[in-house]
Amino acid sequence: MGVVGSIIMVIADTLKDAEAVEGRIAAVFDAGSTEERAQAARLLFVEQLDLSPEWERVSLGGASGVELPSDAHRVASLEGVEVLYVDLGKAETGTDYIRKAEADAAAKRIEAELGDDLLLVFTNRRASQLHLIRPSFDGARVTLRRMAVERDLPRRTPCQQVAEIYREWRAPGKTLSQALDDAFNVEAVTSRFFKEYRRFFKEAEDRIDGFGETKEGRETKRVFTLTLFNRLMFVYFLSRKGWLTFRGETDYLNALWEDYRERNDEKNFYNERLAPLFDRLQNEHLMDLEKHNPVLFEKIGEPPFLNGGLFAERKPQGVTVPDEAVRPVIRELFARFNFTVTESTPYDVEVAVDPEMLGKVFEELVNERHASGAYYTPRPVVSFMCREALKGYLATQCPALAADVIAAFVDAHDTERLPVAEAASIALALERAAVVDPACGSGAYLLGMMQELVEMHLALYR
Repeated sequence: MGVVGSIIMVIADTLKDAEAVEGRIAAVFDAGSTEERAQAARLLFVEQLDLSPEWERVSLGGASGVELPSDAHRVASLEGVEVLYVDLGKAETGTDYIRKAEADAAAKRIEAELGDDLLLVFTNRRASQLHLIRPSFDGARVTLRRMAVERDLPRRTPCQQVAEIYREWRAPGKTLSQALDDAFNVEAVTSRFFKEYRRFFKEAEDRIDGFGETKEGRETKRVFTLTLFNRLMFVYFLSRKGWLTFRGETDYLNALWEDYRERNDEKNFYNERLAPLFDRLQNEHLMDLEKHNPVLFEKIGEPPFLNGGLFAERKPQGVTVPDEAVRPVIRELFARFNFTVTESTPYDVEVAVDPEMLGKVFEELVNERHASGAYYTPRPVVSFMCREALKGYLATQCPALAADVIAAFVDAHDTERLPVAEAASIALALERAAVVDPACGSGAYLLGMMQELVEMHLALYR
């Protein structure tokens, strides 16, 4: 068959397996009850990954500070790996998002019963979200690595990742546990996305015309192309957030492209759709399009006013952006990966492209970090430095608390040794904290500190 033929066969098999996984996940969404969803999850792992079927209940009672259902369904196991389904809609309150607090508490309860080699399947109150979570346990804190799937949004990345588990597991010397860890490795997804991003960026840069062939012209074209890509990616994140729809479609850019291709009176997607969209996002005067500008409303819907500098500059005169510079980004690059609007933390990592990618791309392609010596700070380093700063701050604001008590609270969110009065003092100190980062770059430390503060507030009020 030859090397090329073998590669094509592997790709075809992977796509076929991914489609089968997607069908099994759709069956979980379509099920009408907890029992039916548990059965559908069971078939996913038994039929697609060849795990051994199981069917028993594991108690989730006794968790403090969170609402959990009374039990979880153990649906499959093999080689010491236990797979369980947790229906958060069965809790008294139920949640629309599968929060870390509930997943963390459920993981700890299950780990106490079955051990720490787990794969957990969660659905939310309306069964509109399904999260595959691979927890790891280190003392009092649990690290959650998750693949998030939503009912009506693209789910190519998690389906491919799950489909590849079986192939990885069957490789010589590989255990199921190792194959699962590889599948939940967010760095692999990030690296693959950036590699593809570079390729599509270079192709688009070559197709955009009108900047001239001087050194200054090439540099200006590079910045323009990067700005265009960042705008498109930002718009894609906005649509994932639910802030952008077009004629009821949440996949906004694809919906715009499909509508553009169906019309015969438009010749350039950038000029007819993207330029007015960017103008709308930047300028407040373009309000109420449906009423005051129905023609424009028919082309771009009614996006929100953002007042962000990202959309301030317009395309220079004489520059052309052909459709083939834009179409592959929307139809191919973005379609190959899952995007999430949730900023991951070192203890809750989603296997998807998140908003931090905007900063990474900027620093890689604009600052040329390897030449200048500037590097994007990894999340674990950001988290560590933020926590160390908070320990020092709380030590000065709450002098009655011992250093080890403060450290346990900041590092592990352990509130066992916090008297109520001191907990109130900590809450007040956190509320009035001022955080300054004079050279914030793309904001990694500011976002990291915000996440630490939110998590500590939640721990206090739970």
